Amino acid sequence: MESKIDWNGLALTALAQYNVSVDQLVFLGHGENLTFRIHTRDGENGATSGDCDQEALFLLRLHDPIARLGDRIWQERAVIESELMWLTALNEDTNLVMPYPVPNLNGTFVTSIAIDDTGETLNCTLLNWVDGFPLNTEPTLVQAWRVGELMASLHQHTSLWELPLGFKRPKYDWEQLHTSLMGLRSLVNAGTISFADFAVLETVVQRIGNVMTALEKTQANWGLIHADLNEKNYIFHAGEARAIDFSCCGFGYYLYDIASTLKHLFPENRRSFLNGYQNVRQLPHDYQNILEAFFIGATVDNFAFLTSQSNEHDYLLEIVPYVTHKLCNRYLRGKPFLFDL
Repeated sequence: MESKIDWNGLALTALAQYNVSVDQLVFLGHGENLTFRIHTRDGENGATSGDCDQEALFLLRLHDPIARLGDRIWQERAVIESELMWLTALNEDTNLVMPYPVPNLNGTFVTSIAIDDTGETLNCTLLNWVDGFPLNTEPTLVQAWRVGELMASLHQHTSLWELPLGFKRPKYDWEQLHTSLMGLRSLVNAGTISFADFAVLETVVQRIGNVMTALEKTQANWGLIHADLNEKNYIFHAGEARAIDFSCCGFGYYLYDIASTLKHLFPENRRSFLNGYQNVRQLPHDYQNILEAFFIGATVDNFAFLTSQSNEHDYLLEIVPYVTHKLCNRYLRGKPFLFDL
């Protein structure tokens, strides 16, 4: 798509397909999707926010990722619909507070609009707004515990949920990890990642692949995962942890989901998170070794995501040597790092 796009205009075009009267349109950001907070009049659809009297709040997503060179599967209608199926089931089957989809005037959850007169279309979705506040600092031990409980509750649901027909989400498996590694080659050629550091990543990814291959994809250890439950995607309300932004959800090992979150926590909070998780759902006895493998795997996946964003290359120039020297080399020598680094 061209860079000069009237996103506000497209947002209003999409909203015209819903039973809402827009009072204010607030741009939030552009990541996996382009997002707006929608303020409506008179508390329509009952989606009221305690912070805004009778005003209803919604989240509008235009499914156009900032990293447009990535896999376009994430923008497919069936893939988006499947994310919303899971959110609907979580709202119906659990007491967890999280976003749920709002149907359009046709009774469907995905709205396709024309971007211009070329026939190119854009998928859009509307979700209820979830009250809560993000953390501006590292979580407390109690908060980390609550996030652990939250993730365990998500895993508990998906381990028992029967997938609807036609359900389609990407996978976080060995093939995906290898694709991420190969995506880093362009930065080696550009000099952002050294040949030596890439060789270390290549070796450790092969080791992680062996771990993944040895793990059977059973109902107990493999299923739908959030895959991006970091400090940007969980909020707190009256001490309760709430998950938001399921845009990256897909099929993966539950331990991979945990490792993706642990990357964002200090070591002491990692222990608290795991204790909170096990308050709801038990971990396998050898979980630390697997978590350390998946910790590095999730880091490589993140590097690949940042590769397509030129403004992140200076960060990669700095962080990749740290990861290869401090984490990968230690992992390859069989020395634990999860609760130390």
